[in-house]
Amino acid sequence: MDNQHNPEKDRIGQAFALARAEKPAYADLYPFLETLFLLRAGGKNAACPEPFELSAEHARARWEGSFPLLRRWEFPLDTEGAESLLEMIAGSLPEDNVQLKGAHLSLSRALANHPEARTAIWRSFLQHEMEPWEEWLDVEGVDTASLLFLARNCLRPSLERVAEDLLQRFPVPKEWLKGYCPVCGSLPSLLFLEKDGQRNGYCSWCGTSWGLNRLQCCYCDNRFHESLGYLYAEAETHYHIQYCNLCKYYFKLVLTGELLYPPYLPLEEWTTLHLDLLAQRAGFKQPPSFSPLVYGDAPT
Repeated sequence: MDNQHNPEKDRIGQAFALARAEKPAYADLYPFLETLFLLRAGGKNAACPEPFELSAEHARARWEGSFPLLRRWEFPLDTEGAESLLEMIAGSLPEDNVQLKGAHLSLSRALANHPEARTAIWRSFLQHEMEPWEEWLDVEGVDTASLLFLARNCLRPSLERVAEDLLQRFPVPKEWLKGYCPVCGSLPSLLFLEKDGQRNGYCSWCGTSWGLNRLQCCYCDNRFHESLGYLYAEAETHYHIQYCNLCKYYFKLVLTGELLYPPYLPLEEWTTLHLDLLAQRAGFKQPPSFSPLVYGDAPT
């Protein structure tokens, strides 16, 4: 991993220090998550995936046609970086998390036993409609959610690096107000509202942020205010749950203008799990990571 100073690491350290003071209920998660996010930040700094070949004309045509720049399985990957991250994560896995340890063991063994298929193994985790990794991995007794979490976190530095490169070459037009990521077509894992009232999405797949309409369901694109609403806990008015009564999906919204510090969104995904519980108790569903408007009605 790259040893150069990485400002994102300072930001991560500050975010966890504040979270430990303000949200002690999630204390058990912090040691592993902080290590994971620091490793991801270092991995992104050092990642060297091949540039995704795309012309300005093609990029413009895709956006004008309401398509993202690429599909999830098209991302170039730095598989050596992913394997390095997988090795470094091993010592930080929570002792009591049997599912995550089992997933790590299964993936590590598959890479060791099938060196000729290492790239194919990593690329299999970019799929969303099937489980092609079963060709190489022994998945008996392995928790699929833990396996996906682990593999995709190891790939995340590559995904973010490719997305940042594309956005440097092709800035997102202001007219793009879709509910899905302009780079990869995934749904946001979080929404955030800035002080000036601008509502944005934070991509669940590649970490891209983009602008949204103020009233809009990211899942089904419903924009009728009569069927859109929000919930919030009285003690945390800077967090909202925005829901749609048509599709019954919800998204968590962070009002960043009411915070004293800029939020670190990957951590906010975890320290708002109580909002997921609130929304689901009210009868709303957690959205998948893909947009059905881009990928169809896929199962994961």
